[in-house]
Amino acid sequence: MPATWEYKVITLKYGGGGLHLTLTPTDEETTAALNREGAQGWELVSVVCAGIAQPALLYFKRPR
Repeated sequence: MPATWEYKVITLKYGGGGLHLTLTPTDEETTAALNREGAQGWELVSVVCAGIAQPALLYFKRPR
């Protein structure tokens, strides 16, 4: 029987105010978020960002 998968999409949003165009998460914050998902069995398979100051879409999958 072929493997079946379930999928999850997380939007990584950028914030900011004043004269800041973007405020990106720190490497540590991003790593911690990815490690939390990995601990639940999710594997990051793709990241898509439409452009500067746009949210990034993180695509995950795990066996069902």
